[in-house]
This record gives sequence, C-alpha cells and structure tokens, in this order.
Amino acid sequence: MPQASPTHPFSRLFSVCCLWLTVVSGITLSIVSVLKICSDCSETAAYSIFNLNFGWFGIGFFFACATLLAGRNRFGWADCLLLVMLSSAVGAEARFIWLQKYVIGQWCPVCLGIAATVCLGCVAKFYEALSATVIKGVGMKSSLKFFIVVTLSIFVGLAGAMIGVKNESEAAELDMFLGKTKSQTVVYFVSDWFCPACRKIEPVVEKMYPDIAKKAKIGFVDFPIHKETLNFTPYNLQFLYFEKGKYIQLRKALGELAMKTKNPTPEEVQTAVAPLGVKLRQVNYSDILYGMQANLTVYRGFDVRSTPSVVITNTRTKKTKILVGDRQITEPAVLAAIAEAEK
Repeated sequence: MPQASPTHPFSRLFSVCCLWLTVVSGITLSIVSVLKICSDCSETAAYSIFNLNFGWFGIGFFFACATLLAGRNRFGWADCLLLVMLSSAVGAEARFIWLQKYVIGQWCPVCLGIAATVCLGCVAKFYEALSATVIKGVGMKSSLKFFIVVTLSIFVGLAGAMIGVKNESEAAELDMFLGKTKSQTVVYFVSDWFCPACRKIEPVVEKMYPDIAKKAKIGFVDFPIHKETLNFTPYNLQFLYFEKGKYIQLRKALGELAMKTKNPTPEEVQTAVAPLGVKLRQVNYSDILYGMQANLTVYRGFDVRSTPSVVITNTRTKKTKILVGDRQITEPAVLAAIAEAEK
C-alpha cells in the first residue's frame, strides 16, 4: 500500500489539517451527543451500537483516530490502521444515514455533522494516496491494494453497523421496569389515569418511590377502568421505555394533563413534558401493543379488580400480596410486604 505522505509541503499541510479537523470535530460532536444538547437528537438517541451510547462510542473512536494520527509518522502501521478505521466509519455512516431517512424519518444535525467529519477524513486520506501516486510515482499494484483495502473496510463498517446498531427497545427487550431491576421482588403500581382515588394517592406514590426503588423492581401498570386511560397509555409506555430517569416527573405531568383533557394530542403531551427537557419519540405500534399486553397480564394475572392497587410479588418465593385503596397503600405497608415476600 502506498505511504500516505505527500512530498509537496502544501499538500501535506492540507491533508494533515483536514485529518486533525476530522478528529477534533468528531470528538466535539460526540460530546454534544452524550450531553444531549441538541433537542433534535431524541429519535437517534433511541439507538445504540453494540449496546453502547453513540456519543461515547464516537468519543472512543475519534480519540483512537487522534492517537493513530499523532503516531503515524513514527509507526507506518498507524497510518494504515487510520485509513482502515476512517473507511469503515464511512460504511457505518451510510447505515446511520439510511436509518435516519427511512426508519426514524428525522434528521439529526449532530449525526450528520459526524458523518461529514468522517467523509472529510477519508477525502484527506484519498488526497494523500493520490499525491503519493502522482508525486512519488507509486505503481499501479500498490494503488490497487489501497483501493481494495478501502473497499473492504467500507463493507466491514457497513456490515458492523447493520449488526451492531439496535433500537433501545430491541436492545433492552422493551424493559418497562424501574428501580432495582435485578431484584426478584416486583412491585406493580396499578392505576387508572381518571380514577379519583388514584389521583389522590399519586403524591404518596411519588414520595415512597425512592425508597421502594432501592429494594425492588417497580412497574407502573395502566388498568383502563375508564376507557380514556388508553389514550394516555402510549405516552406512559414511551416514558417507561426511554425516559426512566425522569419517569416520576413525567408521570406527574401526564397526570396534570389528564385533569385537562381525556384525549390528548401529541402536541399537548409535548407541551406538558417540554419543561422536563423531553421530546416525544416515534414508537412502533408493536412496542405499544407489547406494553399494553404486559399491563393486561399483570392486572388479570393477579386478579386485580380495582384501582389503585399495589401488587408485591417475589419470583423466587412465589409470595404475593395485594394492597388496595389509599388506606392500605402506604410506604410502611409496601416495605413490609416486600420484606415478607422475600422470606
């Protein structure tokens, strides 16, 4: 393969500047992705690569490129590996752009910026190769090896992205639970968005949640005593899937919205949750159906007949206790039921 180091001073300066611009821009944009500064990135943030956040993956990738770039004059293999990494990234970015266009249906400026930086790096490497061919008179055989390596690397990157990039709901198998998710004890809060007693007990649930979350796995289940509750379930499920850290605040916002309307529009929900820095996502119908079926399994499986109810069950001991109504549902009662279920 040709040494990618043009002999003309201007050519070398141009390519080096482009490559350093690539790694610096890539690291910067990846940090922006991690910090979720861009509000338009919520849809693409639903995806991960090999179970890693895209932003953290990008930071690692571009730091590795920077290391190779810094050492390529001393180590010949570093320059070759840099070429392979950038070419692979081009293939991967093709997959990411396809997802934004045909699956997500929304463009992410940060992701597009990262794609542009990767392309800039590859252009710089191609320019180096071309300069080496013209200035140093590299033979056809070496040039052919260069293009074979580039082509194979692009296909490897594309294949890796097709295998490794997954939607969070797929990667997490639609995990709807909060709290201590590895616990064998599960606490289900079963409620209806239009049940007066449920509304009354919500502050109690909000207050006890931090302590319960330290001891058990927690699920929030919609039991549509009032059929209008089904209008809120898709949004509730979305927040359980993707906004676990803010779920309690989002639940409160949905509860306040339920006091105003029985059939909320996406725009109304977005307005209600915007102060929390959350943007609604596009959720597959199959994901919503899965969540509704899971809810049905809970309230029918445990024969819950009214709301609000709390089901405390342990998968190891098979012990189950159901608390019903605001008089029974207290933090001491739930904690005692957890302790009893684990014996």
